[in-house]
Formats: sequence, structure tokens, C-alpha cells
Amino acid sequence: MDAVKNPLPLWKRAVLRFDRWLQGLRADSLRRQFASCGRDVSIQWPVVINGADHLSVGNGVSFNAFVHIWAQGGVALGDGTLVGSHVTITSLTHATDAPSFAESLVSKQVDIGRNVWIGAHAVILPGIRIGDGAIIGAGAVVNRDVAAGDVVAGVPAVSIRAKRS
Repeated sequence: MDAVKNPLPLWKRAVLRFDRWLQGLRADSLRRQFASCGRDVSIQWPVVINGADHLSVGNGVSFNAFVHIWAQGGVALGDGTLVGSHVTITSLTHATDAPSFAESLVSKQVDIGRNVWIGAHAVILPGIRIGDGAIIGAGAVVNRDVAAGDVVAGVPAVSIRAKRS
């Protein structure tokens, strides 16, 4: 058999290897900031996590690129949860009856169960609880709790398939 030639020049391979190493360092640094962090947590860059010290992450959680999390009000992700690209999870909002929205801040814990799949571009609002094994469809805006095993989609998110057996 003929050896397969690598189409990338040596310098490009070195730059790519260095970039992967640097991403690993950034991910390790971010994981150390979490309130708690399980094993085998994968983070694809770039991500933005504000209030990382209020974020609890279980084992085997995966964050894809461009995820934004505002965790100052508390966010917990259970084991095996998959967070798609461009997902927004926020535990902060503003009081709707405040005279000045900019001066009001309300924090509500977000709890996401085990083995939850959150599709790309989904938005999860403050105070939401998502049960184990739920699926959040791409682009969904979750403004109500999601039962274990439910599949939700849409704006606002509604159940499109009840609990899986």
C-alpha cells in the first residue's frame, strides 16, 4: 500500500496542534471556575459563561461552540447533557414591574436533568426545570418546565411528543 501524504504543510499542522493544546488549557481553566464539574466534560470554543462559580456540571456534559450561559442565579446540568451550538441559558432576568428595568435584576435557578439534549439556538429562561431524558428542539424558547422524557419545540416551546417509554 502507498503511504497517504498529508496535504497540510508541517507549519500548518504545528499551528493546528498548538491551537488544540491552547483550547485544552482554556477549557481546563474554565472547568476549575465551575461550582462543581464532573469527569469528561467537553467544551468547544468559543463559549461565554458569566458567573461560572454558580454553574454545576455533571459527568460527560458536552458544550458546543458559541454557547452563552448567565449562571449568577445558579445553573445545574446533569450527567450526559448535550448543549448544542449557539444555545443560551440564563438564570437572570429583569423585573417586569420595575420602574427601571436596567436597575432591576431577578435571579432564578435553572435545573437541567440527566441525558438532556438541547438543540442548536435554543434559549432556556430563568427558573426552568428540565427533566431527565428530555429533548429541546433547535431554536426553541423554553419558558415553562419540561417533564422528564418530553420533546419540546417552538417559540414558545410546546410538547410535541410526551414522555418516551
